Amino acid sequence: MKKALPIIVIIIFSASLYSAEPLVKFYLQDGSSKQYNLGDIDSLNIIEKKNNYVMRIHYSDSRIAYYPTEIIASIKFEKDSVKRDILNVYIFSYPKSYILSSIDSVIFYIDQYQPLTIGKQVWMLKNLNVDHYRNGDLISEEQDATAWSYLKTGAWCYYYNDPVNGLIYGKLYNWYAVNDSRGIAPEGWNVASEYDWKELEIFLGMSREYVDMRGFRGTDQGGKLKTSGTKQAGDGLWLSPNTGATNESGFSTLPGGYRSNDGDFDDIGYNSNWWSTEEFGTAYAWSRYLYYDYASIYRSNSAKDYGFSVRCIKD
Repeated sequence: MKKALPIIVIIIFSASLYSAEPLVKFYLQDGSSKQYNLGDIDSLNIIEKKNNYVMRIHYSDSRIAYYPTEIIASIKFEKDSVKRDILNVYIFSYPKSYILSSIDSVIFYIDQYQPLTIGKQVWMLKNLNVDHYRNGDLISEEQDATAWSYLKTGAWCYYYNDPVNGLIYGKLYNWYAVNDSRGIAPEGWNVASEYDWKELEIFLGMSREYVDMRGFRGTDQGGKLKTSGTKQAGDGLWLSPNTGATNESGFSTLPGGYRSNDGDFDDIGYNSNWWSTEEFGTAYAWSRYLYYDYASIYRSNSAKDYGFSVRCIKD
């Protein structure tokens, strides 16, 4: 029996038709499509959730809203109080409304550690979100701030201990989990090393004479890694001004913040931080980070008991 392909649905709203009946077009992974009048559709429910579907809403002004479908209860095409056609996305029981005339497209796709080719490197499209080592042993989750601050073994957490943040930004790991001999990266992947980060920076345009400089700024390599657009409540994007963001690399960085070594959570919406595999002395390791108000990518040494994101690269 031929194995059924997972469905990827793309919904396109034709901007030229908003004065008449908007059309909705569904594209399937096999290339087929079906077109409907909006008035003929009562609601759209996502039935298949186990494959980690993701929804992105693209606005006509280039903003993007991003939702893992695990947090979506349903999606309905409805009318608002002034009879405008709207798309209501129900996050658990709370609706978030979008006026259809402001939307270019709504896309559903499978996004589970999809590979992204940048130059000669193949990166993982999303931050790591695993709770076990490669051999199957569990990585400890630590929610308590005091306990986190004393850890010298591998651990992870969600920002604010909220699983919804994990779906959007991935987990935060201390460096002890990154360095564990059991391997935190899935089979076929490695946590990015200093060499990997430097090669990425150089490919994006950073001069080789600067790749080792801490706090280097003044170029736009970081902007090439950041999602464009600025934050609306609950959509996971960067706060304004999101300086230099073009995402021309496709790296699609979202501002997941970090956990400090005293157990506090900081800077969601403001920055993104990733571990490197290399140590800097006994208490520190190298890391990379991006800011909402700078276009640069920064290199720093950070205490090993911080909680940062992890990006992986193909073996």
